[in-house]
Amino acid sequence: MTFNKSRFLFVVLTFSACYAIMTYWKVGESLLGTLYQSLSPFLTGAGIAYIVNIVMSNYETLLLKLFKKPIKGQRGLSLLLAYLTFAFVFFVIFSIVLPDLIASLQRLLAINPSDIQKILDDIQNNDYVAKVVDYLGGEAEISKQISSYSRQISNQFLGILSNVVSSVSSFASGLISVFVSFVFSIYILASKEDLGRQINLLIDTYLGRFSTKFHYIRQTLHQSFSRFFIGQTLEAMILGSLTTLGMLMFKLPYAPTIGIVIAFTALIPVVGAYIGVAIGTILIMTQSINQAIFFVVYIVILQQFEGNLIYPRVVGGSIGLPGMWVLLSITVGGALAGILGMLVAVPIAASLYKLLKDHIAKRQGHLN
Repeated sequence: MTFNKSRFLFVVLTFSACYAIMTYWKVGESLLGTLYQSLSPFLTGAGIAYIVNIVMSNYETLLLKLFKKPIKGQRGLSLLLAYLTFAFVFFVIFSIVLPDLIASLQRLLAINPSDIQKILDDIQNNDYVAKVVDYLGGEAEISKQISSYSRQISNQFLGILSNVVSSVSSFASGLISVFVSFVFSIYILASKEDLGRQINLLIDTYLGRFSTKFHYIRQTLHQSFSRFFIGQTLEAMILGSLTTLGMLMFKLPYAPTIGIVIAFTALIPVVGAYIGVAIGTILIMTQSINQAIFFVVYIVILQQFEGNLIYPRVVGGSIGLPGMWVLLSITVGGALAGILGMLVAVPIAASLYKLLKDHIAKRQGHLN
């Protein structure tokens, strides 16, 4: 291999870049963190715009079907209707959920300690409970475990309180960030065609022959994310509606609130519904333990019915990702970025799965 001037320059630049990264790593990390913090409202606004655009596009299609041709102000009207739709949904959620949550907390605070002691005495005098206690190592071992768990819960509770205090102190800056994100999302949606043309022009100009692959990857990501959001929203609405109807039929308390909570948490694939069930069980336990047990049994049966019969027909394989990889992507996404990581991990994994599948098919076609 000949060592010409260009190769020598490449080696020098590579060595210089590695040396600069190692020497100024902390400075670069600080600059990138500051840059990300300053851009986070705009990134949030872009994410809001992407989700709102799904609803806005449907309104534009509906208006086009109603009037048979594009009308003046169609974009502005569709944009307004989309944001009003989201505002109405959040208003309904908070107006139903918050009063029930406050009422349940008041019941928990109003519990008489003597009643709790009576329940504990009855449990302690039960023969079956005594056998279980002996099997678990006796009262001393159980008390030790309960004390350990209590300390952990106390530490977590204190951590939550400190986070709440810090969140309240930074409420003003957070409100400004939300306002900036909201305004930026409106700008994006109002001129999305012009922005799309400008971005495509930049990509085609500077990526050259790689622009086709870039557009293919971008389109794959867009299809995965849009199908995921639409499919999960439909599935969550169905599950929440069936939960509310069943609870009203069996006269269980907090039916609308728990239905909304389960629908909202069901947006997270696989594990989301179980989070909603846990919250619903705690709420019902403030009224009746027997009803809470019945609620858990009902939800388990409902999820089996909904997951095996309704979900495949309504949503089907919208994300195109096998269940094993869905669970793996949720686990990894949750570990990296919490709830947000769980939400975006599945469409990202579905996109990578499709890209790999298409690449393998292409390579197999060349081999054959």
